[in-house]
Amino acid sequence: MNIITTVFVNASQHAKGATSEMGRQYLRGNDYQQLNLVEYRINQLNQQYQGDQFSQVFSQLKAADWIVLGTPVYWHHMSAYLQTLLERLSQDDDFDALRGKRLSILIQGSDPSDTIGPVTRIIQRFAGVAKMEFVDLQEA
Repeated sequence: MNIITTVFVNASQHAKGATSEMGRQYLRGNDYQQLNLVEYRINQLNQQYQGDQFSQVFSQLKAADWIVLGTPVYWHHMSAYLQTLLERLSQDDDFDALRGKRLSILIQGSDPSDTIGPVTRIIQRFAGVAKMEFVDLQEA
């Protein structure tokens, strides 16, 4: 029996806030690991500062079979934490390590209706470029 490793990436500034709760509710009954991006220092593209922890985050994602991204709505878009992670992943020499993994997105906010479509399309596009399987949680 294959064990599916699930990582919930909480891209909120609050490790135990509403986005975390949304992930917990959705993944209830599943064994998963929560990765809070706020707890890691991930430099912007081409920044070469000491203390960057991108490789620690990426190693956790490479070990997963299913990556569920969770973002709050900030200014009608995904959080900067998630945007930075996606940019760094797409530029990493080991980007191909994501191939074949499942990828989903949860978008949290008081009224995320104008954000769900555009952000979901970005994540679908990312999954396509990375050769990942996009799993639409709204249809699941």
